[in-house]
Amino acid sequence: MILGEELLRRVFPGLEEDQYQPAGIDLKLRRVFRLRGEAGLLRGDEKRLPEYREVEPEGGEYRLDPGEPYVLELAPKLEIPEDTVALFFPRSTLIRSGVAVHTAVGDPGFRGHIRVLAVNHHREPYRLARGERVVQAVFIKAKGAGTYSGDYGEG
Repeated sequence: MILGEELLRRVFPGLEEDQYQPAGIDLKLRRVFRLRGEAGLLRGDEKRLPEYREVEPEGGEYRLDPGEPYVLELAPKLEIPEDTVALFFPRSTLIRSGVAVHTAVGDPGFRGHIRVLAVNHHREPYRLARGERVVQAVFIKAKGAGTYSGDYGEG
């Protein structure tokens, strides 16, 4: 069962009015990071992320250069209920503008800021304002699910 707006308002109180959607909540751009240096590694139990460098906004806007990978940190900090899974989808304006947003599943019990990967596939830089709605989170009840115990939550 997908959680609808009425229930989402109870589970996630205090969001700005424009963040509540009929079948999800919109997450807003908080910070932007550019991937730099050596590529990451995933091999067995060995996991190494590439270096991230925070991008400073210019006049409240971030510039996403063509073909460059960026990590977008979203707000608010989420606390996904322990009986619920979150799926993240890019807002259609980004897709229609040539900006791909790659996401992962939000496991039951995850707490923290969601980070997604964005790549501008247009020939020109894309401008993205801090606080813009960039991803919609859809929440689904998960029967018999375990809870998140990974490296990326904020406990």
